[in-house]
Formats: sequence, C-alpha cells, structure tokens
Amino acid sequence: MNSYSEFWDAILNYCQQNMNNIAFNMWIAPLQLIKLDAERVIIAAPKFKIELIISKYKNLIEEAFFNIMGFNVEVEFIPAENIPKEKTETDNKDNFSQANIENAKLTFNNFVVGPSNKFAYTASLRVSENPGSVFNPLFIYGNSGLGKTHLLHAIIDKIKSINPNANIVLTTSENIINDLYFAIQTKTTHDFHQKYRTCDALLIDDIQMIAGKPQTEEEIFHTFDTLTKAGKQIVLTSDKPPSAIPKIEDRLKTRFESGLLCDIQPPDFETRLAIIKDKANYLRFELPDDVCSFIAENIKSNIRQMGSAVKNIYAYCSFNEVTPTVEISKDILKDILITSQPVSVVIDNIIEKVSFTFGVTAEQVKSEKRDSNINSARQAAMYIIREITNLSQEEVGKVFGRNHSTVNSSLKNVQQKMASDSKYKNLINDIIKNIND
Repeated sequence: MNSYSEFWDAILNYCQQNMNNIAFNMWIAPLQLIKLDAERVIIAAPKFKIELIISKYKNLIEEAFFNIMGFNVEVEFIPAENIPKEKTETDNKDNFSQANIENAKLTFNNFVVGPSNKFAYTASLRVSENPGSVFNPLFIYGNSGLGKTHLLHAIIDKIKSINPNANIVLTTSENIINDLYFAIQTKTTHDFHQKYRTCDALLIDDIQMIAGKPQTEEEIFHTFDTLTKAGKQIVLTSDKPPSAIPKIEDRLKTRFESGLLCDIQPPDFETRLAIIKDKANYLRFELPDDVCSFIAENIKSNIRQMGSAVKNIYAYCSFNEVTPTVEISKDILKDILITSQPVSVVIDNIIEKVSFTFGVTAEQVKSEKRDSNINSARQAAMYIIREITNLSQEEVGKVFGRNHSTVNSSLKNVQQKMASDSKYKNLINDIIKNIND
C-alpha cells in the first residue's frame, strides 16, 4: 500500500468480499475513515445510519481491521454531518504514519519465522512467487492463533507486488456457505461462480467448516477443479489435516492432499520471545526482557494472545505512566494467562481430558498401574502438563509419584511418537487446543 487511502481501500475490500454488494454499497461504501491509531478507529457515517451499522456491521469492520493490521482496534462511529467537508482521511496521516501502515500489514517481512513454522512460511513464499506453478493446492493446518491467516495475507501481498492486477479472492468457509445460500435464494449462482471460479488465486480460511454441508462441498469440488485446470492457485487453511477432517467427502480430501501439506506447530520459547518483542517494537514500547520472558513462558500456543498481552500491558503502563514489570504484568494479564488458575486445577483438567481421550480413568493415570493404555495416557498427560504449565520435570514427577528420569523418558517417548505418527501427533495437539480454549 502506497498511501493512507489505499489502506482504507483494503478495509473496504475485505468488507465487500464478506457481504453482498447491495448491502455493501448502501451501508459500507459511503463511510469515511477519520482517525486511526494503534488503539482506536474513528469512522464517519450518516447520522441516521449509525445505529444500524453498529448493530449489523461493526463486528465485520473490526474483523477487517484485525485481518489487515494484525491486531484489534476499537471502532467508533461519529455523524458525518459533524465533519467539515474539507476534512478527509488524508488530513490525518499523522495519526497513523505510512510506516505504521506498512508495519501493520500482514506480510512475509513481519512474519516471525521459527522451527515450528519455517516449512509453512517457505512454502507460502514459493507459492506467492509462482502462483499456480508449484504446490497447488497449498494446504496449511494447525491450531488457532499460530499464523495461518497471517500467511494468507502475506501471500496476497506478495502476489500483488508482482502482479498488481491479479484477481485474488480471500474468504472463509463461513462466507462461502453464506454466499452460496444467498445465491440459491436469489437465483444468482452465476454471480457466485463468477466470483470464485474466475479468480487468479483463491484463498480459503478454515476450510474444515464446509464438512457435512453437501451443497457447499459440491461447489468447492467443482471450483477446485475449474481453478486447478486453469493453472490458478488455491491455498487452504484448516485446524487439522485433510485426513482428520470428519464428515468431508473423500474426493475433496484427495484433492486437498494432492498439493503440499504444511503444518504449523506452537512456537518454541525463542520464537515466542521474538514474536513478543516484535509486537512491542511495533508499538514503540520498551518492554523489559524479564516481562517478555514472562509472557513467553506463560502464553505458549496462541500468537494472537501474545499480541493481546503486549497491547494490554502497553495500554495500562501508558495510561498510568508506569514502567512495566513482571508483577504489574501478572495483574494485567490475569484474565488471559493460564497461570491465573491454580496449577492444581490446570493439572486436574489436563489429566481428566487425557483420561477421557485414552479411555481410562484419572485415578488409573495417577496410579502405579503399568498397563499399556494407562501408561500411554500417563505419558501423554506428563507431556501436556509440561507444555501448558511451568512445572519442572521434578514437579511433574511428584504429581504422578514418579522420579525425574521417568518423566524425562516419558517426554522423549511422546516426542518420538509424535514425530513418527501423525495421527498421534494430531491427537495430542487437539487435547492441548481443547484445554487452551
């Protein structure tokens, strides 16, 4: 984006892609961007429209800002009648500089790469440089909040930098379902096909949501074949690999697996630390190393939460003119840190979910029994406790009445099995995701 107005155009374009054109032209297109900073957006709208826009479209507009900028902002509407005619969004460049706009974009340049996401990052970059030529489709999967949506936007940004006229559609499964329903109801399926089958690149977030919806699956099947035969790029994201998506047609699974599958895992400590420092640098916020480490140690599997944590600390310290410390951060983040719960409650929750998944009881997992299925559940519980809490191996051992070497051996067994057995790996990650959620 080369200008402030182009940034606003990107917001409008996102909204337009996620609603029907009649509603967009009536309610969203006339809006004016008045002010934008790291915390708040002010938009002018005709006074008589504000109430309806807030009730129906505020969430979509805030979603657009999040998707374009990479963090949440509060959207506020003011009557357009109160704005002097000569005052437009270009008069407010000082509120959010061009450098910040470029920073706010979700690009390859501001994607923090680590061992957990390097493969997906590299594949996405290759696809954006040669769309339709390599890795088609590209299927990226992993838990929520790990950067899948960031990569989708980075792909678009790169393709557009090479070919500004490229027709790219970025959408979600939910939007496709809604668009199809609207097209069927209004007998405009031709428009639906024109939108999704004539683009140069189609990027769909959360493709797993179409499972069990036969009409949508049928449309995706034919759209997939039309685009791939024409040499057009398809990129899909999901919370799980195609083989693990329930209730989805086998012919779609086969097509999803026909390109390249990339998984994104929760980032390691060093990558989490780099992400947190990057978020702070963007806000021009000097966050001490011990506070960065505190956040990295306690938020392990959701990058969005890391960004939210930095923003909350930034806001509190700015408003109260205090220097951020670990103690202040603990209090500010108590609602989003899992450490705000008693560790015993967290451990009991983990053991309960693991026991249910493995078909044993929590008492058996904590017992001395060495049956194969009980021992497997116990090792999985040890691994997940280590992933989610800050307990040392010795402390984990005390929970199960085991010593440090037994815990260490159990952790290695789980890691080795995850590396060699994708189904087991997905099972463990699903348990972690459910507990974090």
